[in-house]
Amino acid sequence: MKYVLVCFMLLFLLKGVNAQDTIFKQNGDEVIGRVLEITLSEVIYQHPDSAEGRKWAIPKQEVFMIRFANGTKEVLEQLNLSSEAVAAPTLTAEQLYLLGREDALKYYTGSNAFWGSFAFSLLLFPYGYIGSAAIALTPPKIKTHSIPDLNLLAEPSYKTGYQEQAFKQKKRKAVAGAGAGTAVIVGTVIIILSALGAQ
Repeated sequence: MKYVLVCFMLLFLLKGVNAQDTIFKQNGDEVIGRVLEITLSEVIYQHPDSAEGRKWAIPKQEVFMIRFANGTKEVLEQLNLSSEAVAAPTLTAEQLYLLGREDALKYYTGSNAFWGSFAFSLLLFPYGYIGSAAIALTPPKIKTHSIPDLNLLAEPSYKTGYQEQAFKQKKRKAVAGAGAGTAVIVGTVIIILSALGAQ
């Protein structure tokens, strides 16, 4: 019974850590928190470290997109760009940059970074964090199957936006993998110690 309780507690903690919304700003910054309301002029959110329940606000024109904890995304820019519907020559450099970021969010998964970091931290603990850090700090390679329109790669602004956003996602995946590997180790140690203590 103790083992089941410990496992449920670990799963609950991991879920709580990940259940946050992410606000992507136009300048590339990311804000983690729980979005409470989107008004005509502001995005109101609560920071996860705010013990008092304090609310924060970001001007809506500074927000590019919100990715909610359930995986849904909402783009807040006035012009909702779609690489399938808009030809590259009609876009400005800034629009191409934003489109690159949006496509990276849609099509770059970073799953290899997660599982590689998970394996390093789990199998080579604690030295595996070196491998996890190396994964996180290595820029991702752009693969053709993760680009909806290969012609856009000829546009430097698009490519820069895509690479920057994909790199951010890869870092987050690597950190999440290291955290998951550590959680498995800690859970295993707790179960073993509980079993030894019960004897």
